[in-house]
Amino acid sequence: MNFLWDIALRASQQGTKEEELFFCQAEAYSPFYEQAFPCLNETRVERGEVELNLLFRFADIFQYLLAEDGDVYPEFRRYLIDAALHMILDTDLHHGVTRRDVYIRSLQKELEDGTFWREMAEDFQLIVPEKRSRVAALVLSQMQTGASSVMFRRALRVLFPDAVLYQLREEPGMLLLYLPAARSVRDERILAFAKDMFLPVCYRLRVFWKYHFGVVGVDASMKMDEIAIY
Repeated sequence: MNFLWDIALRASQQGTKEEELFFCQAEAYSPFYEQAFPCLNETRVERGEVELNLLFRFADIFQYLLAEDGDVYPEFRRYLIDAALHMILDTDLHHGVTRRDVYIRSLQKELEDGTFWREMAEDFQLIVPEKRSRVAALVLSQMQTGASSVMFRRALRVLFPDAVLYQLREEPGMLLLYLPAARSVRDERILAFAKDMFLPVCYRLRVFWKYHFGVVGVDASMKMDEIAIY
């Protein structure tokens, strides 16, 4: 974690919003780094005030503002630097961003605030922040290509990496889902979101929590007291 954009993204993952960060010039810093944390290998943003070495990348912008003889209004200069860095951050975060990335970010925001689907907004917010953009990307792909069992499988791979999904050969419209974890309200709501958002209406889904259903000939699924009844 070194650059301004990296620090802001890491803070966001910790639940700290950009507007809660205050950027300022550090008094002690290394000329080889943009961040000025006490530990060079710091992985967390522990407080709202973030000290930076503004001369590392932005010397052309801040060198005169940081000059000692320009320190006439120190508080004004302090807040001006913070405002300028927030503007630079916006450009930093969008550098190299494709049109699809912009669509995904916009879609993620709409999923979070309920603009896209009001009834599912609270369930979407139960998904950990680092997975929301991946789910939003799948929603965008589905809007472009249509619903399919493949998209549902991809969503499960993101939300429940240990899940196993079966499709019955004799009845293709019937899916069996095994989730190794014990049933919980949170996981049920996340699964409901995935099902309502991605599973085509022509499919039926039966879920097995914690215990796998028995499969003749597969010893791992035929353990006493650990077999779900199908």
